Amino acid sequence: MTSPVTLINVFAVPQGKEAEFIKTWNETGQYLKNASGFIDAKLHRSLDPNARFQFINVAHWESVEAYQVAISEHEPQEKHLSWLEVNPALYIVEAEY
Repeated sequence: MTSPVTLINVFAVPQGKEAEFIKTWNETGQYLKNASGFIDAKLHRSLDPNARFQFINVAHWESVEAYQVAISEHEPQEKHLSWLEVNPALYIVEAEY
């Protein structure tokens, strides 16, 4: 049995580029939300305007494989924003309280 995974992706978005980034993130989401194995995603915005990472995406997938297939079939459009720093990684729960 495969275990669910969490994608955490932090984004460094230059000031003034927030609206373009959100539009692009939503365009990618329109495809990914229909991909097999997708559970949910939320885009978080920092309350601190000086935070290095203004946006953090937290998404859940049924498995590593489901995520990899979805990404191989539809490359996230954020990758094409030359000014954007992205840092995606998959995680599993190690501990909770």
